Amino acid sequence: MKIGYNWRYTFIGFIFALVGVLIIGQMVRIQITLDPEKFSSPKTMGQPEQAASRRGLILDRNGKLLAGNSTVYEVTVSILDITRAVENYDYVKIEEINQIFEAAIDVFEITDEETLRLLRTKPYPGKDAIPVAQFATREEVERFLEYVDFIQNWREKDEETLAERENAGNLALELVDCQSVLGIRCEPRFARIYPENFLASNVLGFVSRNDNRGQLGVESEYDTTLLGDDRTVKALWDPYKADQAPYPNHGATLILTIDSVLQADIEDILDSAMAENGSQAGTIIVMDPQTGDIYAMASAPRAGINEYWREEYRGIIDNIDNVFNYAIKAYEPGSVVKVLTMAAALDAGAIERDTVFLDTGEFKIGGITIRNWDGRGWGPQTMTECLEHSLNVCLAWIGSQLGAEQFYSYFQAFGFGQLTGIGLANEAPGTVKNYQSSNWHKGELGTNAFGQGIEITPIQMLKAVSAVANGGEMVAPRIVRAVVDNEYRYEAPVSSAGHPISPETARILTEMLSVSIKGESYKAALVPGYHLAGKTGTAEIYVPETGGYTCALTNASFIGWGPTDDPQFMVYVWFYKPTSSVWGSIVASPVFKQVVERVVVHLDIPPDDVRLALQEDY
Repeated sequence: MKIGYNWRYTFIGFIFALVGVLIIGQMVRIQITLDPEKFSSPKTMGQPEQAASRRGLILDRNGKLLAGNSTVYEVTVSILDITRAVENYDYVKIEEINQIFEAAIDVFEITDEETLRLLRTKPYPGKDAIPVAQFATREEVERFLEYVDFIQNWREKDEETLAERENAGNLALELVDCQSVLGIRCEPRFARIYPENFLASNVLGFVSRNDNRGQLGVESEYDTTLLGDDRTVKALWDPYKADQAPYPNHGATLILTIDSVLQADIEDILDSAMAENGSQAGTIIVMDPQTGDIYAMASAPRAGINEYWREEYRGIIDNIDNVFNYAIKAYEPGSVVKVLTMAAALDAGAIERDTVFLDTGEFKIGGITIRNWDGRGWGPQTMTECLEHSLNVCLAWIGSQLGAEQFYSYFQAFGFGQLTGIGLANEAPGTVKNYQSSNWHKGELGTNAFGQGIEITPIQMLKAVSAVANGGEMVAPRIVRAVVDNEYRYEAPVSSAGHPISPETARILTEMLSVSIKGESYKAALVPGYHLAGKTGTAEIYVPETGGYTCALTNASFIGWGPTDDPQFMVYVWFYKPTSSVWGSIVASPVFKQVVERVVVHLDIPPDDVRLALQEDY
């Protein structure tokens, strides 16, 4: 009997051997003959899915989040799903569609007339689904689903489902799931958020929800750096190969030079000052004259960039004439330019510190007559007194002593008429005429010398005057301190913008300005315990309707820095059309003092005598 079964064992052994040979043959074929590219196809790897990238973060210099991302939802009501359910189930009613749309109007606060008309039109011809929200928050979606649950009261809800819904609010990172709700679809996406809303909004700009592109500020200027790269990835069937699927290329993170705490303080000072002096707009900038770092850049009016689309912000967002950020807007600055005219003349040897000018109250140049701000003559004046009393006649004479070629050559070296490259979108280059052009007149040499007839931005003024504060070396202002990409940090280098004047000229002029700031009209700018240097500015505003300037409308400004022996901050203050007074010495000087009082505390700069005593100890 046992011998009769031997052929069966032989047959089974043959089958196993054959299968083994086929497996080995297939392995050899795959290794040698099969095209490797076939392994990358969806049929062999998995199912393609879209992986969304995150826009890079924007942080202040201390790591505080100024711009980030949040998960929002596109919510759609599927009319097709509900109508099919009506056809197949008696307990589903067509009226649910109308009730769901009314709930959506309430929860998502839909006010657009066209959308309202669409949602309330019955029936819904040619519409399989209608989106009811594009950027709904988690809370809004969950509230909407509660409404839908109430409307679809036929749905069975077991205890487990109810428990999950109740605990959903505790799972902050878990996405809202609408799959179990008939006719409702929730598609998550990233949206830009600004945790501080108004804070530094003029620096940040915003991201448009229409095309996800940066608008204004650093959001626009660094859009390609911040913007990530969405990718179509393979959802691999083999879980052991999950690490082989490519990740989306997230945007890089920007670390700004802005200090958010100081920024908030400066914005408060600016807002309070504008309310007091009745200005239409203004800006205050705090910069490190040695590195170009912008510690604070306040501009008003400001927009709430989380809701940039609101009607009340349209005049700011439209960016007519750079009103989004007055720090990069060109304007006629007036007497603050006298600092640079004096710097050029001292450096060129056209005058000396002790040169005396006889001020008769008038100076004729190019067929026009220059007069002082008070209309009178001041008699013999040293160059320091010309600055202290802000005499237009004296500075126009200095401009004539320089001559057009040297004067405009120095102004070009100071960077006027050129972009600073600070890293903010829509920076204005300003306007300085070419003295060789046909539309230039010699009289403009006189007016340009005291800051009328030329347009300069506040950030250009800080850059130019940094040469005086920084021993003759001009520093390029910067708003971005570093870029972090793929865990690598790239530091933005401190950039020299040239040496338009000598160190000796810078030293002499700093001493002159530290003396002139103590004059009668400047005393409001003084901060006890600190040696400062600075200059006021008052410029009449050109009125196109009248074809001339009016003394009733002015730009009031002040630029200053300190401590004079080791400058650690520069401050620029500008108010547009103040009504309480037209003079920079009255409107801008006290604000400069307020800013410096905050800056020295925030930057931990002790009074000069304490600081110098500490240095001697070391």
